[in-house]
Amino acid sequence: MRNHLLLTTTALITAASLAALAPSPALAQAAPAASAPEGRTPETPETNGRWTAGETVVVTGQRTASYAAPDTTTGTRTPTPQEEIPQSIQVLNASLIADQNLSSLPDALANVSNVVPATNYEAVTRDTIIRGFDTTTYFDGLPAYGLTAVTNPTSLVNVERIEVAKGPSATLFGGGTGAPLSGLINIVSKTPRPGFAASGEIEGGSFGSFGAQFDVNLPLSGEQVLFRITGDYGTADSHIAAIGSEGWSLNPSLVLALSDATRITLRGQYFQLEQLEYSGLPASIAFNPALGVDPEGFTGSANAPRTSIENNLTTLSLDHDFSETLSATVAVRHYDSRFDEYGTTPFFVFPQPTPTSAVFVSAYLPTDVSQTFATASLLWTHTAGAVQHRVLVGVDVDSTEYRAELGFGPIGVLDYRTQQRAPFVLPALSDLQVDDLSSVAVFVQNQIKIGERLDITAGLRWTRLETDTLYTSGGVTFVDLDTTEERVTPRLGVTYRVSDGMSVFAGWSEGFQGLVVPFGLADPKPEESQAFDGGVKFATPVTGLTGTVSVYQVTRQNVVTANPANPFASIQTGEQRSRGVEIDLIYEPSRALSVLFSWGWNDTEVTRDTTLRVGSRPARVPEQSGRLAARYRFAEGTLAGLELGGGLTHVGERFITLPNALTAEAFTTADLQASYPVGPVTLGLSVTNLFDSNHFEPYAYLNQAVVIPARPRAVAVSLRTSF
Repeated sequence: MRNHLLLTTTALITAASLAALAPSPALAQAAPAASAPEGRTPETPETNGRWTAGETVVVTGQRTASYAAPDTTTGTRTPTPQEEIPQSIQVLNASLIADQNLSSLPDALANVSNVVPATNYEAVTRDTIIRGFDTTTYFDGLPAYGLTAVTNPTSLVNVERIEVAKGPSATLFGGGTGAPLSGLINIVSKTPRPGFAASGEIEGGSFGSFGAQFDVNLPLSGEQVLFRITGDYGTADSHIAAIGSEGWSLNPSLVLALSDATRITLRGQYFQLEQLEYSGLPASIAFNPALGVDPEGFTGSANAPRTSIENNLTTLSLDHDFSETLSATVAVRHYDSRFDEYGTTPFFVFPQPTPTSAVFVSAYLPTDVSQTFATASLLWTHTAGAVQHRVLVGVDVDSTEYRAELGFGPIGVLDYRTQQRAPFVLPALSDLQVDDLSSVAVFVQNQIKIGERLDITAGLRWTRLETDTLYTSGGVTFVDLDTTEERVTPRLGVTYRVSDGMSVFAGWSEGFQGLVVPFGLADPKPEESQAFDGGVKFATPVTGLTGTVSVYQVTRQNVVTANPANPFASIQTGEQRSRGVEIDLIYEPSRALSVLFSWGWNDTEVTRDTTLRVGSRPARVPEQSGRLAARYRFAEGTLAGLELGGGLTHVGERFITLPNALTAEAFTTADLQASYPVGPVTLGLSVTNLFDSNHFEPYAYLNQAVVIPARPRAVAVSLRTSF
């Protein structure tokens, strides 16, 4: 199964033919800057100072490939320089995504300290972890209810940048069950812009992978009506036997500039993913090679239907400037999600009959989510002498309906050593959970600038959350709750510019999140959190150093975890605490070189509980992790146009489950990337797991002690063109 260097033959032949017929690199370099690939043009938001989603930006100048993102809207819901925000925020822009040949959100998030992304195989079982705790995903600042991997199944074709805001952001964000507790991921979509532009890419590589994507920007009426559409298709096998996936997306967007002061943006996002579900390999087998089990084998029902995810988001937003000091934003989103989960899994509630076998069951979990979210806000700027106030006042309203059914059926004892398989039998649905959630929140924030050095951010959010939950099993009602929760969550932070390009900051905030009743939890209590974040921010264009060094502590109460006695049920723990140190830096001394360095030390543990041992660590969370990546661009001489990049990623030991038992060993992997313009196309090459690290990673499947073998060395070749 370790076919490490299997390439798509067609892509290689096409690349070789184009190279033989193409003009010299020097002629290719003479092409205008506007023909550069998406994420490399001067029209990307990261190079233009203050910018908000949906705003039309026109900038002229030389091509840039900077990874730095001086401004962001995620920390304050206003366009604000990073050095003025009292919070650690990392931005992965389009240049970085393109240079590292990233195709999925988990791959991209590996560049951020103390983030544990879910793998693409865990699409409906695990969420991304920030600073030791599960996090929340937003699209263009608006929520999409569900796990990160469900709401964003693998594709980055429509992503302009990914913003990771650490620590609770409960003052400004909410929806679904409430506000995020330990951080959030905000995925900023591509937006139509003036001028025609188009790009396309095909890629093929190891394990039968093939993908194609396109991006067309089409002005329909000057600068008043702008249209853009992106889309992609991908299919791949896996290093694990019998596993395969197929997915596609389509993302149209339209901007109507009614006047210089009024703009309407309409977005549609549709994506679909199908893949055979993998239930992991028992750690007791994986860590004992003497048992003779192929770690990349598949045991279960290979003929089971593929688990499918189908999401549809429609967003309408209106931006209006009443004056230079007063503006308004109104946005409405409707989100529909359907996922049908089919699987065959070992059920370790029953003891293993032999060291290499287990009792297997089939499972079926169809789930539907329908969510409507609306937000409206006013931003007022007032200056009095040396003091400037930027006051944001707004309201969020959310209505979410969640319906999930569950059924299990017996399969029998299967042996991993013989990779035994059994026909899939669709089980009858026995359990039903229906949640109706509605919330309303009012928030206010004041960004106070005193002189040129001191910035103060203060905010409050009041949230009212109503939850109506029904849970039945075998026709018997076990949970029928109608609850209402209200909370006020404050935020206070300060930044002080010590010198040009360096600021110190400190921030404190609280978080609140209501709960959808997990299976087996009959009397849920809202989760709450308190967080401190402080450190140093760098923004020095002269030396090319930008980024953040921070220390933090996040404490959460009433955290939901899996029940140690039953992997299909949940419990609430008393309290868990996360604290640590983070470094996220970008060094760009010239246009030719970009270096990214991230490192995190994290100490997350159970601090108070009646079921779990105090001092236990949550599963999957390493104490140390980090990444070093670099890109060099040749601008002159015979190598002009060639770009070379590479990186090292390290992840420390992690416990596989909570309660703690077995651990997955630490690992370090390397990756390489290269690109070269050949006539009208750019030829790209990427290699992941360069040294073929043979390790196992914790795998989230029903809180069972299972792992997944790391993906072996893989090579991909791409052809990209733009005009």
